[in-house]
Amino acid sequence: MKAILEFDLPEDRHDHEYALAGLDALLVIDDLLNEVRSAVKHNSGRLAQCDILSLEVVREYLVGRMDERRLPELV
Repeated sequence: MKAILEFDLPEDRHDHEYALAGLDALLVIDDLLNEVRSAVKHNSGRLAQCDILSLEVVREYLVGRMDERRLPELV
């Protein structure tokens, strides 16, 4: 099975860039979720000084939006 994406450049340049950046965007979201998890569970990491309740709200929002958009989980 194969999946081939084709773009008519330069007209579809933005769509092409979005497709290429998809994995990077998922990695950024995953990093943020890991930072939130570290702050909430261990009071460590870059977000340790943030309010835990606010971080939990951010986490729930991100996870909910990822589910709504059916974004894949990183393995």
